[in-house]
Amino acid sequence: MPSADLDKAVKVAVAARIQNAGQSCIAAKRFIVHEQIAGEFEKRFTAGMAALKVGDPSDDATEVGPLSSKQVADDLGKQVRRSIEKGARLACGGKRVDRPGFFFQPTVLLQAEGTPAWTEEVFGPVAAVARAKDLDHAIALANDTQFGLGAAAFSNDPREIDRLTDELQAGSVFINGMVKSDPRLPFGGIKASGYGRELSQEGIREFVNTKTVWIG
Repeated sequence: MPSADLDKAVKVAVAARIQNAGQSCIAAKRFIVHEQIAGEFEKRFTAGMAALKVGDPSDDATEVGPLSSKQVADDLGKQVRRSIEKGARLACGGKRVDRPGFFFQPTVLLQAEGTPAWTEEVFGPVAAVARAKDLDHAIALANDTQFGLGAAAFSNDPREIDRLTDELQAGSVFINGMVKSDPRLPFGGIKASGYGRELSQEGIREFVNTKTVWIG
């Protein structure tokens, strides 16, 4: 949202998208930006993604490692191509890296809502970006998905924060920070992202049978 710390939002957005080369279940995948600041966010975010070093994960300088298999790399390439065909605009990346292994360029797709990169699970360093007219539109875009594991929202407006925490449909909502798994907090999703919780007291209870005893 326009009230957010844009420098922090961009920095976190890049890190959240490329954790484990984008193959983490909680890696950020869709980015919804208020149209008032969208141009500046897109410029900085694209520059940050394009500057990432792709390479051998055993090299300390590497920021994005390989994908898990040829199938994953091939599927990712198809999702990117289909998204561009359906109207997404390629801002950077978009194809395999020309080197041995299953490496894929950090990729940013703009105006991506409704495309495969927006509606499907994308396990790789590909980010789908859309613009929102206002808070209502942003929440609607965020909730228009079959998935609901985690959401991160950036705002410094208390009214916006109240609405985002209440109305975003996800198992976890993080404000001004990256979605993380923490053993102190229950973790799990809604919709097609599963049911039940792990970690914290709620996770322990998943392993327990509750016994009911009634004495008349």
